Amino acid sequence: MRSPVIRLVLLVVIAGVAVGVLMLVPDGGDGPETMPVRTRLYSVPQDAITSVAVRTETNAVAFERRGSDWYFAGDALVPVNPDRWGGVVLLLSGPEVERRLPAPRAPDEFGLGAPAIVSVGLDGGRRVAVRLGAETPDERNIYAQLHGESEVALVNAPWAQVLLRLAAAPPLPYWYYRIDPARVRLFEVESASGIVTFLLGLPDADGEPSDRVVQGDLASELTDVQRDAVLDIAGGPDGFAVAPWPDGLSPEDAGLDPPRGLVRVTYELAMPLEDKSAVSIAYAIGAPASGGDSYYAVTPDTPLLLTFDAVWVEGALSLAERDFAGEG
Repeated sequence: MRSPVIRLVLLVVIAGVAVGVLMLVPDGGDGPETMPVRTRLYSVPQDAITSVAVRTETNAVAFERRGSDWYFAGDALVPVNPDRWGGVVLLLSGPEVERRLPAPRAPDEFGLGAPAIVSVGLDGGRRVAVRLGAETPDERNIYAQLHGESEVALVNAPWAQVLLRLAAAPPLPYWYYRIDPARVRLFEVESASGIVTFLLGLPDADGEPSDRVVQGDLASELTDVQRDAVLDIAGGPDGFAVAPWPDGLSPEDAGLDPPRGLVRVTYELAMPLEDKSAVSIAYAIGAPASGGDSYYAVTPDTPLLLTFDAVWVEGALSLAERDFAGEG
């Protein structure tokens, strides 16, 4: 028969083992939660991405990498806007999958009958294409389908929205003069005839949006007719081109030293950034280019030589010759 001391020792040992086992078993309340490992719809290294094309029902756009920089595809001179492009290549490396669903029962199920397409080009000519359909009812995810696969995945809606905005509002550099006139807040033209400044949609003394014109020491409200005439010009020229500075063309020969006129425009960004909601750009207007259907122009924001449609330039410079206060 075991002594009481031995029985006591055995009980202590058994109790200690039981406590240790309990400590190893999660109680479901106090311990850290284990998060499921999410898979990706596809996964590619960022440095292997060489191009991307985005096509929606109404728009299409493509970009390509040259060295370490990104440009609009097919245009050797127009780079992407770095303020808008930051983080895009990381997104293109592949989205996380929230959930996977069986293949759709009908072609148009999940909005995949006429999907948007994001096509990513890789080293060696490989491509990864993703078909994007409708948003889920809670608007948190988008139905997506990898090209060549039948199943559908739920991917993060913001991931898709950033890429689709590349087609809806291409990330052009700020100096690329294509602006929605409704976003213009200041438009100023300076020529030998004087300076005229238009303040568009800015608050007046009562805090209400107002359209005004300043010429010399005079300021007046714009009439609807005057405002429409200004907005027809403020959004930029219909004909716009960029080129390297031609060999043998001096600034004097291009009519840019001194310039024939100056145009300054401030406009609100369609998609405000964290540290920027509007930008201001200035252009110097020179002499007519060869052929006479355009004028040379430059801006400090790019070393390229610009050309603006002649009708637009002449219309813009004529604003400085008008007496807006007298017309009112």
